[in-house]
Amino acid sequence: MVMNKIYILIIGLFTLLSVSCVKEGGNEFVPDLPAPSLKGFEKAYSAFTHKDILSISPAVENEGQYDFSWTVVSTNFVVNSGVVPAGDTIARTKNLSYEVLLNPGQYILTLRIKDKQTGVTQISTSALSVSTLTMGGWYLLKDDGGKTDFDFVYPNGRIDNWLANFNGGRNLPGKAIKSIFAGSFKIGLKSTELYSVFVVISDQDAAICRIDNGKIVMGFDDMFFTKPAVKKPQNVLQPQADNLIHLINDSKVYTLSKGSYFSAPPLSSYKMSPVAAVASMDMVFDDNSKSMVWVDGSNYVALPGTAGALKNINADVVWMGAYPGQRNAALILFRKSAGEGLLFKLNTQFGSMTGSTFPGTPPLIQDSKTVSAAHGLMSADAIGGNYDSDYIYYAKGNKIYMTDFASLPENLQVTLPEGEQVTAIQHIKYPQPAYAGIVATTDYLAIASYAAGKYKVWLHTISSTGTIQTLAQPTFEGQGRVTCVNYVEQGKGNRTY
Repeated sequence: MVMNKIYILIIGLFTLLSVSCVKEGGNEFVPDLPAPSLKGFEKAYSAFTHKDILSISPAVENEGQYDFSWTVVSTNFVVNSGVVPAGDTIARTKNLSYEVLLNPGQYILTLRIKDKQTGVTQISTSALSVSTLTMGGWYLLKDDGGKTDFDFVYPNGRIDNWLANFNGGRNLPGKAIKSIFAGSFKIGLKSTELYSVFVVISDQDAAICRIDNGKIVMGFDDMFFTKPAVKKPQNVLQPQADNLIHLINDSKVYTLSKGSYFSAPPLSSYKMSPVAAVASMDMVFDDNSKSMVWVDGSNYVALPGTAGALKNINADVVWMGAYPGQRNAALILFRKSAGEGLLFKLNTQFGSMTGSTFPGTPPLIQDSKTVSAAHGLMSADAIGGNYDSDYIYYAKGNKIYMTDFASLPENLQVTLPEGEQVTAIQHIKYPQPAYAGIVATTDYLAIASYAAGKYKVWLHTISSTGTIQTLAQPTFEGQGRVTCVNYVEQGKGNRTY
């Protein structure tokens, strides 16, 4: 019977079972040679990358007469390509002590035992499953005034300065602005490797980093077809079209198609505000014309004729809260020159945003309110919305208030410790309610505060009437100032509301 080494490896790769055979340096089996006696090598192993040391000490009789080598190879290869990965040699000793730095996934671990005199080699394989701590937990985007990074908190521990930890000390210069989850990312249009990333921006830089291993795969300098002359990131958005990412840089909207780079926006006179949100299309505001503009793919879309109240409104945009999916609603707050506000409620179905005349299509503008200049919302330090209802939360100093679109009350919810300044308010709801019947596994109003160089993050449960309760202690604490909170579960992340 003839069996070459490649055939043996293929059997191992496809079966993920422990197998062994004895052969010469050539291709012929020598059946009358005794096989090495191997014990203590299991059929399967598992490990956390960037955390575990894979230690295996097999027992081999007369071990002195053999040479040993260990290899590891990913099972992620194109079967019909005719090329079988050779794998990486990770040790040439009988006992294995291997710091696992592999990307998460399935691998074949191979132990080769070679007789020093005859050259006969026994090959034994085992399934190796590599996972990562980074695929589930809370990512807190923060800065210390000069550098931006994450603190990552998972059920049994935390990794502070997450970017620096996985990138040799590298993080982003500048003050933290925002981070978004983006799934199905890849490098190169023909790449078959898909993974989840965070797109992170500071006021001086931007980066795209893998969630599974923390590696920065793109920086600002290499994420554009033509790098902008001015490096000034202001906002980043994951559109409903999951194959795209939008970046507002220097008041212009750039579009990345996953597997490619950010392309320049179409020529226009627009000067986009950093305040933007994701609905059926992305919603941005032109500071030159004082008008709302939609972004669909890489194109700007003018407002329909029914949206005249959102054009040339002689006001500045203060805040947007958009809730795509099942709810399809948005709230937009503007401030007029005299200080009073205009608060709009929109239906953001695609047909409503484009002005469709199809019967039954709701109008884009559902209602609008005037907000008194004396209302706390108009001088708030931070504002956040509620995915489920028309509630708005805002902070004044260390106090958190709630109002609603219908009657604009000012209801005090919680008072944080003296001296705490609120830096972010977000509704963290996962998974996204894309349609009716999806049950949220995580549903909190996240409030981040800052005092004396340290942050606190408070995760408040939300009642059916929108109220939140005081917490005796913050949920998370650490060094720096938090501006954005992301939640990841089994490698998938929340949308940023």
